[in-house]
Amino acid sequence: MTVPWRPGKRRITYKEEEDLTLQPRSCLQCSESLVGLQVGKSTEQGNHNQLKELYSAGNLTVLATEPLLHQDPVQLDFHFRLTSQTSAHWHGLLCDRRLFLDIPYRALDQGNRESLTATLEYVEEKTNVDSVFVNFQNDRNDRGALLRAFSYMGFEVVRPGHPALPPWDNVIFMVYPLERDVGHLPSEPT
Repeated sequence: MTVPWRPGKRRITYKEEEDLTLQPRSCLQCSESLVGLQVGKSTEQGNHNQLKELYSAGNLTVLATEPLLHQDPVQLDFHFRLTSQTSAHWHGLLCDRRLFLDIPYRALDQGNRESLTATLEYVEEKTNVDSVFVNFQNDRNDRGALLRAFSYMGFEVVRPGHPALPPWDNVIFMVYPLERDVGHLPSEPT
């Protein structure tokens, strides 16, 4: 089911569209990344792209490229330790109270489901994010299974071309709206 999304939500700005289009998604520890980032080491672009540990508890570690108080989009990587030698990774981009997560390969494996639950709990408890968007390529072989699984978890398909979405081609977006109380504040400032 495609939902029209909330009509009162603000449109994405040109600057955000540009940042969302150009923002690299990379993780040195993940074979799915297109470009490896040296965690904690300087890059040609300076400190802007350094991944720094933002949070760690239990099996979840959250890394970010910039402080979350900054107004520009921020890369967030969620690493969930499955065993002493394996982990599941969700790569995200935080932009104006919206978190965009790339669905990893083998997202329907049990470990990835647990890692998504931990990621959503972190986002709900520790941030002011209002909506979590997952996205995946339209031509994935497991597209039907992903749509069913994420719908079951409470995600809803967002119509293509919606003004709150980045301008990515051949991508399906699903949204998980976080219901917030009027006076909601995260339990820890992030």
